[in-house]
This record gives sequence, C-alpha cells and structure tokens, in this order.
Amino acid sequence: MTMGERIKELRKENGMTQTALAEALGITKGTVSTWETDTRTPGFETLSKMSDIFQKRIEYIMGKSDDSSAPVIDEAAMEDLALSQVEDDLTEYALKYARLDQFGREAVEAVIRAEYNRCRSQNELAEAGVYFGKISTRRKNEE
Repeated sequence: MTMGERIKELRKENGMTQTALAEALGITKGTVSTWETDTRTPGFETLSKMSDIFQKRIEYIMGKSDDSSAPVIDEAAMEDLALSQVEDDLTEYALKYARLDQFGREAVEAVIRAEYNRCRSQNELAEAGVYFGKISTRRKNEE
C-alpha cells in the first residue's frame, strides 16, 4: 500500500475529511489531497503529528509496515525513520534534477551553493561524514 493510500484509509477510518485533517495539521486541504494521490509526501514533522492523531506508527502511515499498533516512541527508530524520509526525498530530487535542462541544473546548483555557504557562515552545517549514501540513476530501457 502506498503512503497516500494509507493516509486516505486512516483519515476515513477516523471519520475525518481532508479539510478536518488539514486543520488538525495546520496545512491546506490541497496538501492533503496531494499526499493521498501520491503526488507529494509529508515531511517527518507532519508524519509525527499524524502518528499522534491516528495513534499509528509512522512506518505504518508511510506504508513501510503492516504493523498498525500504536506508536512506540523510540529515539533510534525515530532517527531511522527520519533518515529514511531524507533518503526518499533525495532520490525524488535526484530524479527530478536529472530531467532538467542545463539552465535548470545550473539554477539548482546555484541555490545549493548559496545555501551551503549560508549554513557554513552561520556554523549550521552538519558534521562531515555524519551521513553517507549512494544515489544511482539509470535510464529506463524502452522496449
């Protein structure tokens, strides 16, 4: 089950409209709609709020588990889920970046350089080597 399908299912099980869920989360109805159609995904803070509202584990809401039990607050598990969300986001961004034209790629790179320099000047960068990973992109073979 996708995250969007799971959010819709939980919302309906709890007798909530998209508007009611949006109000509970402090967002717009349109944002909830984009989640339910798997056009966009909620951030980690929002997933945590949904976990509280629905009394379900974040992994369950994300569609990564079928364990529908109440959430257990375990800091290591929360960190793993946050990293999983970052990984999903980075993969999505990398795939979108790969589809940009040269102008778009240069614009994205300029923003990244500017934000990196801003964070460095404000001493807000994460430690080097804290995160590691590999993103691989391949062109689909057309048959």
